[in-house]
Amino acid sequence: MSDDSADREEKARVSVPEVEVPEPAGRTDFSGPPRPPSPEAEDVKVAPVAPQFDDALFDGEGDPKYAGPAPAAPSGPARPGKPSSGNWQMPDWMADEDAADAKLGRSGERFDDDGGGRTRLMLFGGVGLLVVALVAAGGVYLLKQRGGESEPAQVKPGRQAADRQPEPPRVEMPPEKPLKRFAGRPTKALGMVADPKSGLAYPRLAKPWQPPTKANRLGTAGWSGQQVLVTERRGSQVWYGQLLTGTLNPNLMSAYKGPESVPAVAVMAAKGIQAQYYGFPHKAVPLASQPLTVDGRKGWLVASYLTYKRAGVRATGEVVATVVVDNGRPAPAVAFASVPNTHRKLWPDINQFVTKLKVVGA
Repeated sequence: MSDDSADREEKARVSVPEVEVPEPAGRTDFSGPPRPPSPEAEDVKVAPVAPQFDDALFDGEGDPKYAGPAPAAPSGPARPGKPSSGNWQMPDWMADEDAADAKLGRSGERFDDDGGGRTRLMLFGGVGLLVVALVAAGGVYLLKQRGGESEPAQVKPGRQAADRQPEPPRVEMPPEKPLKRFAGRPTKALGMVADPKSGLAYPRLAKPWQPPTKANRLGTAGWSGQQVLVTERRGSQVWYGQLLTGTLNPNLMSAYKGPESVPAVAVMAAKGIQAQYYGFPHKAVPLASQPLTVDGRKGWLVASYLTYKRAGVRATGEVVATVVVDNGRPAPAVAFASVPNTHRKLWPDINQFVTKLKVVGA
C-alpha cells in the first residue's frame, strides 16, 4: 500500500464516541426478577407501566377448547432499542415543567399534587370541559328517549315492546262451501283407531285400505296415524290414496293463535301439504271450505280437486281434503285424505273419515 493510500484511508476514518445507552426502566427480561434501573437513568421520565397479571390466575391446564399460543421466552438479555408505547421517554422540554408551560403558552399559580406540579387553570379547564361533555351527552340521551320535544313518545301503560306478539299472516280464504257427499257406499269401518300423538281417533276401514308396515313400506314420515290405498303399481312405482292424522307442521305454529285461527291455519296447512306431496305441475280447483265441530272442538275443512298428467300413471286427478282441529293442546291436530280418480267409487270414504273424527285425551 502506498503512502497516499494510507493517508486517504486515515482521513476517511471517523471517530465515533462511545455513548452509554441507559437500560429501559420497565421489565423486558422475563427470565428473572425485574432489575432496578441504572443510576444514569434516574433523570429519564417514563410513562407508568401497566401492572402485570397474577400468574396464579392462569394455573392449571385450562380449557382445551381455548388453547392459547405458548409464550416464547427471550433467548438472551434484552437490548435497548427504540422507545415503544410501553417505554416512552419524554422530550426534555416536557420533563422541565417551566419549559413546558412556556412552550404551551400557559402560566399561572402552581400547586403540588404528589410532588407533581400542574396549573389550576388546566385543572379547572379540564373539569369544566368534563361537566360540559356530561351535560351534552345527557341532553342527547333525553332527546333520543323522548323523540324530540316536538314529537313526544307514545307509551302505552302495561305493554312492553318485548311482549308484543307478531300479527299472524293474512291468508286469502277460499269461498265458504260445504264438502259434497259423494255418491256410493263407503267402505265398512272395523272400529276406531286412537292416535294419542295427534289427539284424534279415526275410523279404521276394511280392505282395500291397509295400515303401512315394514313389509309393504307404504308409510309416510311425519304422520302418527295412517291408512293406505294402493291404486296403481308399475314395477317399483306405486300410486296410492291416504288417510292420515298428525299434528300441525312446526313451521306453521307461529300462525296458530287458538281456536279463532283454525280456519286460516287449515288453509295454510292444505297449501303446505300440496307443495310437499304434489311437487309437480298440477292444477287445484276448490271443492270445500267449511267449519267442523269435533267433540265440541272447533275445526275447519279445506278440500280441492287436483288435476295432473304423470308419465306412466293412469290417474289424472284426485280429491284431497285437509282438516285442522283445535284439540285443546299446544299443537292442533291435522287430518288429511286423498283418493285418486281411478278409484272414485271410494270417494265416499273421505266423507266417512272426516265426519267420524273424534278428540281423545284432551
